[in-house]
Amino acid sequence: MHLLLPIVLSASLLFPNTTFAWDSVGHRLSSAIVVRFLSDEKREALIGILRAHPRFEEDFLNQIPDFVDQNNEMQLQTWMLGQAAYWPDIARGIPSSDRARFNRPTWHYTDGVWVRDAAQTQGNSYVGVSPSDTIQGEVASSIRSERQVHNVVTAIDYNTRILTDGTQDLVDRAVALCWILHLMGDIHQPLHTGSLFSRVVLEDGDSGGNRISTNPYRNLHAAWDGALRDDGIDASLPLVLESVAGFTNSELQNAESDWTLWMAESREILLSIVYTEKMKNAIRTADREGTDLEEQSLSAEYVAGMKNVSRQRLGLAGLRMAMFFENELN
Repeated sequence: MHLLLPIVLSASLLFPNTTFAWDSVGHRLSSAIVVRFLSDEKREALIGILRAHPRFEEDFLNQIPDFVDQNNEMQLQTWMLGQAAYWPDIARGIPSSDRARFNRPTWHYTDGVWVRDAAQTQGNSYVGVSPSDTIQGEVASSIRSERQVHNVVTAIDYNTRILTDGTQDLVDRAVALCWILHLMGDIHQPLHTGSLFSRVVLEDGDSGGNRISTNPYRNLHAAWDGALRDDGIDASLPLVLESVAGFTNSELQNAESDWTLWMAESREILLSIVYTEKMKNAIRTADREGTDLEEQSLSAEYVAGMKNVSRQRLGLAGLRMAMFFENELN
């Protein structure tokens, strides 16, 4: 079993005095948890697959920071898996020909009306307006091609099938690995699983919090994405590790992976914690008075709770990814 201290120290070396948005900090933190729990055999298998990535030279080898000791296998592999977890966001900005090939904007979230298996409660909140009809999602086994993928759940269905099928092209398995590391993190972020609708000001929904302006942070989605930005990697990783400290490597064996359960958890947090009654009352007022929705101030108590929830969700995401790789990757 890996000791906690070496992982914390390696993280300090990998991310010195650096801050990232959630899309970098969050995914790199969850991948560090994967490394913490993954067996040496599985970790080396993942790195072996990753080396077949079609953009491995441009987006991995050529991006290794100077402060990463490439002769230190653990440090290099930790950085590589963190880069892999972040890569689907990197793909948004690569040259247009490859961007069309790899960037999949609709894979990162799900419509709140879409339900399946353990997630039978909508992720949408409705203020002064009747709920939309629920859409029963396709069973996982029916997702056999990329054209069937349309949200974060079906994207995990598809990419896990590609990665675990040893007959698939190794290039495709490498890309699928990046998506799994990324999407299993995304589905633990509450605002990737639903939206808020109201009668007037949010008639078309708030796009997962993106249309609710907040102070601090740009909007509610950005607030949750950037919850740990100011704390940084060095301060956050020990606390994220602490959130899963009760688990051991042996407990990962034969554990089942159900990403619809993970989505159900995110939706419960979204509906009970992320959208507050204060926000809903402000929306009701704007609807009634026909005014724009005012910027919402996030209290110190709200921000502290948001950070705590984010640490817990990132810890669970990393632990669950390690469970998946240990049990499903041959």
